[in-house]
Amino acid sequence: MKKILFVLLLVLSCGALFAQQSEEEKLALQYYKDKEFDKAVELFEKIQSKKPNSYVYYYYYSSLMELQRYDDLEKLCKKQVRNFPNVQRYKVDLGYAYERAGENQKAEKQYQELLRNLQAKEYSIQELYSAFYSRLKYDYAIESILKGRKLLNNDKFLAKEIISLYQHLNQTEKIIDEALNLVKEDDETYMDQAQTAIQNLLQDDEDQIKFNTVKTTLQKYSQKYPSNISYLNLLLWINQLHKDFPEALELAKSIDKRTKKEGLKTYPLALVAAENKDYETAIEALNYVISKGEDALNYVLAKMKILDVRYQKLTSSSPVKMVDAINLERDFQKALEENGIHSGTMDWIRKYAHLLAFYVNKPQTAIDLLTHASSNTKDNREKNQYKIDMADIQLYMGDIWEASLNYSQVDKALPNDALGSEAKFKNAKLSFYIGEFDWAKSQLDVLAAATTKLISNDAIYFSLLIADNQEEEEEEEDDEDTTQMLFGQNIQNLPLKKYAEADFLIFQNKDDKALEVLDTVIAMAPFGTLVDDALYQKALIYIKQKNYLGAETLLKKIEENHGTELLADDAVYQLAELYEYYLKDISKAMEYYQKIIRDFSSSLYVVEARKHYRALRGDNIH
Repeated sequence: MKKILFVLLLVLSCGALFAQQSEEEKLALQYYKDKEFDKAVELFEKIQSKKPNSYVYYYYYSSLMELQRYDDLEKLCKKQVRNFPNVQRYKVDLGYAYERAGENQKAEKQYQELLRNLQAKEYSIQELYSAFYSRLKYDYAIESILKGRKLLNNDKFLAKEIISLYQHLNQTEKIIDEALNLVKEDDETYMDQAQTAIQNLLQDDEDQIKFNTVKTTLQKYSQKYPSNISYLNLLLWINQLHKDFPEALELAKSIDKRTKKEGLKTYPLALVAAENKDYETAIEALNYVISKGEDALNYVLAKMKILDVRYQKLTSSSPVKMVDAINLERDFQKALEENGIHSGTMDWIRKYAHLLAFYVNKPQTAIDLLTHASSNTKDNREKNQYKIDMADIQLYMGDIWEASLNYSQVDKALPNDALGSEAKFKNAKLSFYIGEFDWAKSQLDVLAAATTKLISNDAIYFSLLIADNQEEEEEEEDDEDTTQMLFGQNIQNLPLKKYAEADFLIFQNKDDKALEVLDTVIAMAPFGTLVDDALYQKALIYIKQKNYLGAETLLKKIEENHGTELLADDAVYQLAELYEYYLKDISKAMEYYQKIIRDFSSSLYVVEARKHYRALRGDNIH
């Protein structure tokens, strides 16, 4: 409370001081602003002689410097030093006046004397550093901190400030040494500060020279000081930062072994790897935790998580290896036998059912499982979620009417719920697949105002897709064009119908057939409005097939040739993820995330793009 009162009194007194500013001072300041320094000096000299203070001194000093009146500068500084002998700033200003006058020996003598007479007081050291820094005397500012550290016997004093100075001087190795100095006692309280120093260093590092220097230095320190776990933690951190998860895993294992806390670092690393779509490393990490037995940290979590990661890996690949699907089927079944079918295992039940129907060709077994799960719960939302899942399987099997009936029942049961909106959207997509575009559009237009932003966005997209292409077809339906000559069919909405067919094939995981149909869509109307949509779907399939360079080519084509169309932000965001997760080009990923933030400010991806950009900078990884 006393501190608050003191601050208030200080603010009020400063306000009173400025309020009492004389007309002479106001005129002098106006001359200074107008760069009429001769007139300003005359008034500042009078004012300063009456009441020497730092406020007027600053303008007086600057005016004399502009006029190159170095003798007067020397007199001013010496007088100010006499009046305020403990203020380091005026002593540095005196040396700077000598320097500007070309008297470098006198300036050097003045600076060295300040360093020699420096006292073992934190405020005095900090003030001298600040004075040198304000005059851009970075080398002397560094010397003042290093001398002060010796006097205080504290080699971490003003660490942030000296790192900033090294950055100004582009002294990479000294920045690294200073960062590692912070954790040399293996004190985790300095870990954030060390990471921030390294993170700032690596921000402008497109060729990764600085990254490699940091990594090499950390490897040497880790080998030289094996008992210091902080060095290993920093090495683990920068490998995560640069998406090198296999090497990060080896480091996580090493830390766990040395600290005798198996699973402490390995399990979180598995989660980060999975988030970054490196499922192989995530699975290896989780298996490692599980192999350490029930006493290992995070053992139970690893046992639960590994099925989810294996499912993510399988469903994001194309084509799927049947042996992987069968092995995952077996392990899901075993997990449900051990843990039972209830609300707590709902996520496993749904994934298992999807696996059975869409990957192992056991759709009826999947429906039986979902029916059993639904009968085991009294929760209405769970029952409806299972009903949606069953409808998805019925649609996959080609049982259109049963699927539509189930979607409609959920929509009717939960009209104001996100689950109801999802069911309505899926039902509209069903109509889209079978070519009932008018009905699909009418439902999509209702969903455009849905509370769930993702569903609303998807509904708007498909509604516009239908509207654009129907209008285009209606305008051209009387013309005998190239499409009819090539395909020999009624061209009424034909490209849109083929696109809907491709979309349904993608839903069924028939990616190779979908690619063929998408090529047909492009061939039918190479300059039509469906080209970017077809290219985008092809790019997503290529990513699943690990054809990353092919996906990059298609997405860039959308960016360059369809930059104002509806999928432009989707393409840019997918490019950012492609560079981040698969091509491991961090600078390119950051460039495209920035492009989303800068060029697509109303995009659904802006929040995620900002989050990813900051994470790649290191802001969110500790």
